[in-house]
Amino acid sequence: MNTTLRIARGEWQHLLRTRLAVTVIVMLLGLIVVAAASSAQQLISEAQTREAYQREAEETFRSQPARHPHRMVHYGHYVFRTPAPLSVIDPGVDPFTGRSIFLEGHRRNTATFAEARETSVLTRLGVVSPAFALQVIAPLLLILLGFTSVVRERERGTMLQLIAQGVPARSLVLGKAAAIGSVAALATLPLLISALWLSMRYPAETLPALIVFAAHAAYLGFWVVLITVVSTLARSARAALITLMIVWAVTTILVPRIAADAAATLVTSQTQTEMDILIQRDMRVVGDSHDINDPGFRSFQDQVLDEYGVDSINELPVNYRGLVSLQGEAEGSAVMNQYASELHATQREQARVINLFSVVSPYIAVRNLSMGTAGTDLINHQRFLDTAEAQRFELIQSINTLHANEVHFADDSARSVDHEAEQRTRVSADFWQRLQGFAFTPRPVGERLASALPLILVMALWLMAAVVLINRVARKAGEV
Repeated sequence: MNTTLRIARGEWQHLLRTRLAVTVIVMLLGLIVVAAASSAQQLISEAQTREAYQREAEETFRSQPARHPHRMVHYGHYVFRTPAPLSVIDPGVDPFTGRSIFLEGHRRNTATFAEARETSVLTRLGVVSPAFALQVIAPLLLILLGFTSVVRERERGTMLQLIAQGVPARSLVLGKAAAIGSVAALATLPLLISALWLSMRYPAETLPALIVFAAHAAYLGFWVVLITVVSTLARSARAALITLMIVWAVTTILVPRIAADAAATLVTSQTQTEMDILIQRDMRVVGDSHDINDPGFRSFQDQVLDEYGVDSINELPVNYRGLVSLQGEAEGSAVMNQYASELHATQREQARVINLFSVVSPYIAVRNLSMGTAGTDLINHQRFLDTAEAQRFELIQSINTLHANEVHFADDSARSVDHEAEQRTRVSADFWQRLQGFAFTPRPVGERLASALPLILVMALWLMAAVVLINRVARKAGEV
């Protein structure tokens, strides 16, 4: 057995004799195991629940009786997003962004029923998942475990004795790092098991799952090296602990907060109220599709009359009210989509600004790399919103098409005063059976990995810098 392994074994024996160290190891492993198990159970439960709600919403819509088409436009329909497979490791922004959207005419609604809004304030600080445990809690526990690893030998005077007996300073430092690293490796074992389980359950997610595991392993490896280096350079255990706690607080809490504020300042975004006001302003230009005499549809009426070669809307072979509904929905959706696209672009630009801070905070690098690769980041949430909007537009326009083709204009005009005409404007319930099922999937694996490539490079640079640093410190450890 070489010297480095002997030092590592001796450090392990010391840890097992220390009550605090044993407590920290048990807490670390217990937290990650519980987080992984509970996340897996929650993934299965949420997937089943949301699929059940989706089936119920579709059955409720399809079971509606004969109605006027425009009543179904306002009746609306719910769609639910099933969790991404890798959300069992990293739920990302999903608990904060909502999981269902109500689809209705004339409106592009946002997601609702966010998990974080339905739970306690403490939950909003962070969802206890394997990713959160490894990114935030594990470095803190590793600090408590290893901050005395090298400096303890110096304070006791045993470091010079070991060197005098022929133990290379390099082997001493690397052995200490290996002992702490073995604890970190144990901490990542539940994550590896989760990644392999997900790979068997969802074969398409094999590569993303392994990359998420590798990213967290590299992140903990960085912290192992940093803890060892600081313990080597520090003059006292107290100084080592204070230094490491400051580094943890700055990189994990302070820099992410600064990054978010910088992104919001450099890339300004309209508030939801401001956007709603602008949308309503532009919608007034489009016109009210409930009123066929609205000035916004005068040119459209002339266009329709010219297209069908008639002089009056009463002579049209289709229901002009339905045509106005089709046109109004198309123009209104274009307005709403324009503002949504601008908002999404702004949010993506803000995310890019935050990613720039990954060069000073490995926590930002691993957090955003993990979310992006897992398919639980902001871009995938936007994908859900856009997919739901496409479903909404198709649904509403199919109903408006029924309005134009299945309801006579004369009956439609008289339905508020003529009961028989109102009855004739109700289309058969068979039409509601045409509702298409909703299915949402995260971005394709290739797109996710391409987007994550810059952060993968940043993580690699952090790890390389740590390896270079510990080698330099290890060579000079005997002089410190």
